[in-house]
Amino acid sequence: MYPIDFIRKQYPALQKGDTVYLDNAAGSQVPQQVVENMVEAMTTMQVNKGGLYKPSERITQIKEDVRALTATFLNTEADNIHFGPNATTLNELLAQAVGRWLKSGDEIIISALDHHANRDPWRRLALQGIAVKTWETNPPYHTLELPTLEKLLTPKTKLVCMTAASNALGTLTPVKEVAKIVHEHGAKLMVDSVHYAPHFLPDVQVMGADMMTFSPYKVFGPHLGVLYLSDEMRETLNPPRLEFFDKGDTVNWEPGTQNHEAIHAWGGTFRYFEGLSKEMKLEGTERERWQKLFDAFHEHETNLGQKLIDGLTNLGATVYGLPTINGRTATVSVNLHDLSPETVATHLGNSSVAVANGHYYAYTIMMKTLGLEKRGGAVRISLLHYSNQDDVNAVLQSLGSL
Repeated sequence: MYPIDFIRKQYPALQKGDTVYLDNAAGSQVPQQVVENMVEAMTTMQVNKGGLYKPSERITQIKEDVRALTATFLNTEADNIHFGPNATTLNELLAQAVGRWLKSGDEIIISALDHHANRDPWRRLALQGIAVKTWETNPPYHTLELPTLEKLLTPKTKLVCMTAASNALGTLTPVKEVAKIVHEHGAKLMVDSVHYAPHFLPDVQVMGADMMTFSPYKVFGPHLGVLYLSDEMRETLNPPRLEFFDKGDTVNWEPGTQNHEAIHAWGGTFRYFEGLSKEMKLEGTERERWQKLFDAFHEHETNLGQKLIDGLTNLGATVYGLPTINGRTATVSVNLHDLSPETVATHLGNSSVAVANGHYYAYTIMMKTLGLEKRGGAVRISLLHYSNQDDVNAVLQSLGSL
């Protein structure tokens, strides 16, 4: 049996009970282990790394330990993991490095489904003569289809950038299949897993990603970003770096002092995984236990997500994207009758139900492709593994009173 009560007890914010939190796609709540690690770092290790004294030695070791855990999370090696303030900043840093690698006349393909953090950094490379093409979604459900991509690929294509899951529609994308096609054309694949990683355990080997970013603050952790680079891309790309560091040193991708307390807090998320694995009596290697956890998360979210979609449909709401939970995360964008998204979100907020409204920085898909600019976008309701039936009932009951 899925231990939903045990899970919710791990989250201090959920224990307060004053808000039904359904804005999880914007950022998750954090378990007690994350809070404990953050407090420990700020009260006993508020120092810089590299010093020859115990608190500094400890935070230096913790940073590398968490790097190794993050590598296990993505199924890669620690040298391929780089920390930063958030995925948006890391995407910018990555695009700058790619811009120094590519030359005028080369081509990049970006997706219309993506958050603009994985669109705008690449679009700016057009200023240096790199052609930037858009992989449009296909009707009726605005999915990314392989034949549409294949028409865009040419011998000049060097990079394809895409999301693994839409933060706006919840739609999952065929990353593994895309990787095969892209690599057959001699190009590289950059994957934004920010919305994917809270719902599915990422595997850069299976997915075939050459580069990937995600945000621990959406995976039950603190505000932090993670960049993955394959061995080949680490050798190929040349990030901006301080001149006294050798090329290839991890610090080149981590300029300046890192947020050590956040990195330690991210380590608390892995403590949470282990505690939950013990509660659920999961066996196997570390990653095998985490895979079983995420499989259980997915089953729970699938059941709740379908109930949410069914309830919204019964209320006469317009549900954007795929019509069922199949092929998507439990993230749903809707509009209700002729009401503005702001009106609906305000009503829900007054009922202590937290949701998002607008375009959620996925402007192209929401405002242009779906044509919701005049309406002001939509309302996004997003569930995670700690969401429960009471949460779904609360949002449906509040919407039913409109």
